[in-house]
Amino acid sequence: METQNCHNCQHSFEGNFCNHCGQRNIGNNRLRIREVVNDFFDNTFNLHKGFFFTFWKLIVSPGKVAHAYIKGQRKRFTNPTRYLVIALAFQAFMDYWFKTDEILEKDEYFYFPFLSERLNNSMELWNIKLTIEFSLLSSLFEVLLFPIIFYVLFRSLKLNFTELLTTNFYYISTSTLITMTILFVTKVLFDVFVSIEFIALLLLIYVSWAYLSFFKTTPLWIRSLKIGVGIAFFLIMRVFVLPFTLSLLNPLT
Repeated sequence: METQNCHNCQHSFEGNFCNHCGQRNIGNNRLRIREVVNDFFDNTFNLHKGFFFTFWKLIVSPGKVAHAYIKGQRKRFTNPTRYLVIALAFQAFMDYWFKTDEILEKDEYFYFPFLSERLNNSMELWNIKLTIEFSLLSSLFEVLLFPIIFYVLFRSLKLNFTELLTTNFYYISTSTLITMTILFVTKVLFDVFVSIEFIALLLLIYVSWAYLSFFKTTPLWIRSLKIGVGIAFFLIMRVFVLPFTLSLLNPLT
């Protein structure tokens, strides 16, 4: 059997598993969607002991976590797909426990003066539906759109879509966990719900910080400009294009 060097612990081994840390030899290969999915089914129903370690590392050094996982150090961190499932489950629990739908329905959404009042009202209702009734669809839109945007903007880095998708699983999940934790603390301690604007701002701040850390090989000003363009494009798609399209197809009153 061919001797290999484990990308997770750097020990030499032969066969299908590293005899030092137990990682499969597939971890030495480039990330592919099949391996991410297989890892998800192997681990989804077991809350890995590294979850809180992964969460903390994604706050202080998000770029290092994503690069380590992409390069094969996958034993140290919680699987990104399972991490996303945990974050969405926590969000669903918060929505149910605190009845956040009642709060969000009272929030004011964007108004576009160049559109009719009827269309603006329909878009506002669709924004509420996407946030409350179709939160999973809205989260998937968010999870999938950022990798597409950054695949185009940072094409010169030769990262494939699966690698960017996996990275975004980590970052969107962490931003969700952060915002939901703040929502929990402010509600329990002060009986106050933070506004949807604050939640959106906090999410965008973390995502910006995370991707600035991830694309560190690109000069700072170019990196900042491209990430700013990417976030602006995402906001246009999520706040305007998506509810506008849905309002044209199925107007709400």
